[in-house]
Amino acid sequence: MSNRNAAVADAVVPFAPTLNRRSETGDPLDRAGQAILGLLNRAASAAEANCQQAVEMANKLSGQVRAAEGRIRELEAQVRHHQDRADRGREVAVSNLGGD
Repeated sequence: MSNRNAAVADAVVPFAPTLNRRSETGDPLDRAGQAILGLLNRAASAAEANCQQAVEMANKLSGQVRAAEGRIRELEAQVRHHQDRADRGREVAVSNLGGD
């Protein structure tokens, strides 16, 4: 049995990956992978910038909507005031016409 174990041990070829070793030309698969990662990184940066811009625009528009709603409330109050004045003026005119 020891002969068999020795034969198996001789048949096994150790494989260890090389660390931080690149050929001068570079592996095409590695280059393609790096290119893809670079594109993904650029896309993520662009998406982040777009998201930030959208948030800023949403905040700006939200403030404008709140200001417009406030102005609408002011204008509605003015309309009610002038409508009341017109109604009172009409009542006075009618009573003056009826009193003659």
